[in-house]
Amino acid sequence: MKVENQTGVRTDWRGYAVMPYATEYRENRVALDTNTLADNVDLDDAVVSVVPTHGAIVRAEFKAHVGVKILMTLTHNGKPVPFGAMVTSGDNQSGSIVADNGQVYLSGMPLAGSVQVKWGEGPGANCMARYRLPEESQKHVLSQLFAECR
Repeated sequence: MKVENQTGVRTDWRGYAVMPYATEYRENRVALDTNTLADNVDLDDAVVSVVPTHGAIVRAEFKAHVGVKILMTLTHNGKPVPFGAMVTSGDNQSGSIVADNGQVYLSGMPLAGSVQVKWGEGPGANCMARYRLPEESQKHVLSQLFAECR
């Protein structure tokens, strides 16, 4: 993957790159060219800032989600789950916030799994939805599905 504004700088197979012209004691912007990402990869942030000291090696970390990208429409008791509800995946690694009409975008998801939804405190303010996508979903940039939250 290319590093923006750094001619000839690319990550290797492990995701490492050396940025040769960082300025000491100053904030340096490190940005990845997201146009070179695979379709099944999503980044939390494509830009980070680092401040190296004299002669230092600093690390810029980018959190990537590898897996299926899903636009999921969630319903609970026949109605869309509330706007602003928090949705976390079964592994609690990734999450998102519900938009209008119960829709939520999730990336780095497996083909089958579950999501937890929480919109307040108390026994009636959360639910879980299970989903299963067909194998060919891995070839799609974005998969859409409807799920009932119980």
